[in-house]
Amino acid sequence: MLTTGSLYRKDNNMAHSITHEIRSHTSLRGLAALMVVLVHFQSFVHPTIHPDETTFFFYKGYLWVDFFFILSGFVMSYVYNIEHPLRHTTYDTFQYLIARIARIYPLHFVSLIATLSLFTLIASFNWFIDETFCCVFDDPLRTFESLVGNLFLVHAWGMFESYTWNYPSWSLSVEFFCYLIFATLLTMESENRKLTLLALSCTALFFYCLHFATNSDIDTHFELSAIRAVSAFTIGILLFFWRKVVSDFSDRHITVIQIAICSALLFSLHFGITDILSIILMAILVLVTWEDRGYLCSCLNIRPLHTIGLLSFSIYMWHYLFKFIAQQADWENYLGLPLQSSAAGSLLFILFLISLVVPVAIWSYHSVEIPARKWVGSKLNHWLDSLSPLPSTNRIMFDSDRFKKKIYLSRLFVK
Repeated sequence: MLTTGSLYRKDNNMAHSITHEIRSHTSLRGLAALMVVLVHFQSFVHPTIHPDETTFFFYKGYLWVDFFFILSGFVMSYVYNIEHPLRHTTYDTFQYLIARIARIYPLHFVSLIATLSLFTLIASFNWFIDETFCCVFDDPLRTFESLVGNLFLVHAWGMFESYTWNYPSWSLSVEFFCYLIFATLLTMESENRKLTLLALSCTALFFYCLHFATNSDIDTHFELSAIRAVSAFTIGILLFFWRKVVSDFSDRHITVIQIAICSALLFSLHFGITDILSIILMAILVLVTWEDRGYLCSCLNIRPLHTIGLLSFSIYMWHYLFKFIAQQADWENYLGLPLQSSAAGSLLFILFLISLVVPVAIWSYHSVEIPARKWVGSKLNHWLDSLSPLPSTNRIMFDSDRFKKKIYLSRLFVK
């Protein structure tokens, strides 16, 4: 098992688990991010190509975001040992929140500023051309109020009707909502935690049953994004409690199950079968890969896929900005190439956009994500330590655990 040899320590009424990275999950996260990119870039496909007439695979691409939420719920439970019966201390819970904020907020803030700067640049250009300053706060969903909501990462909590500013950030907003719920779970004793999980499970069941009964897509109502995220996140937590079921299977049986689940998932997405089935299959996929066993995990563990997984957060956060820029000009006329007037050219244009996103993601990962995470985490942890100092002995033990956890947490994506 993956957790064999993991270290556990009971200190200040809390068990700190030092875990190993689930490399298969990292790679799956990268593949899911690429699927979201392809779904969004699908709008550049030439009109003679009709993917939705052949397959619903791309139309149902929004479900990969639900996969992110399921994966996040499992990983958070895995790293913070949610099944331990004792409650976490207030200090440890705040340390968890600091780690999560340091993980998602810096890149969100930088990409938001980049988006605002882009619209300001367009507005300035329009002013230079015809003395009309527009395109910053002109769109109904690109308002000053939505900008403030984005700054506080609450813009997808039901206060706006659709995506605002850097569109992919909506999932970070509801992911943060899930983090707050998870922090509440950490502060509870075992019995209260079980009751809360039962309530969350009932909420998820009601949410999915409602969509199943109405035969509507999961992403139909943007106002319910927080409930959508919590529902999938709760599935991830429940999967963690059921994870040991997989340990009873041999590698050969795990391989068979993995192939069957992947085939069923592709079948479900291709034929556009109800979203609930695809979400169930995605959840099982997370469960049968958590030990990094089986042939599928061997395929996922190759270095290129793992690297894409590490870059997935940056890929996800920057790709829509490239899409917006690509939509603003007639690049075929500028470059003299049939990028949009031919089927082959449109596909090459999509590949070209992806080839631009990946280098930016590499730069973002090394120059924004990692440095900003370390800096923000260090500053906030220093502030937390100043408010609640630990005895010197416990401080050394706690810092050692925190350092080892960062080895794994630094590779997590939310999105």
